[in-house]
Amino acid sequence: MKARCTAPGEYAMLEHTADHRIEVKGRDVAQLFARSGAALADLLYDPALVQEALRRSVRLHEKDPDVLLVRWLNELIYLREVEEFLWKRIEVEMDEEGGLEAALAGERLDPTRHSARVGLKAATYHQLRIERTPEGVSARILFDV
Repeated sequence: MKARCTAPGEYAMLEHTADHRIEVKGRDVAQLFARSGAALADLLYDPALVQEALRRSVRLHEKDPDVLLVRWLNELIYLREVEEFLWKRIEVEMDEEGGLEAALAGERLDPTRHSARVGLKAATYHQLRIERTPEGVSARILFDV
């Protein structure tokens, strides 16, 4: 499966007392992961201000899709926080064995043009749900603030 998404992507904010919770939908798991990454970008910063000047790749393998989704989102948080990399475009390719290969296009943080929206510590397993739907796949994800 292969999917491409440009941030901010389609997602819905869900009510939660202290943390940030979103719902993301896709026609398949690859699109769900791409849209989840785009939604995360929109939570962290304004992706409309990001230029596609640099490339980064992410490779992960995990048989459990819940674990893979949390690892994927936490890898993106790491790229943002440690490498100060902001992504705008995401291409995700997934295989049947739990392999994920993603290509990100974006740029390094420029404090004169970019500002943080919210600080997220991590994607969590708390209340995580990936479900098959008549339209494809959906996930509810909780981020620790």
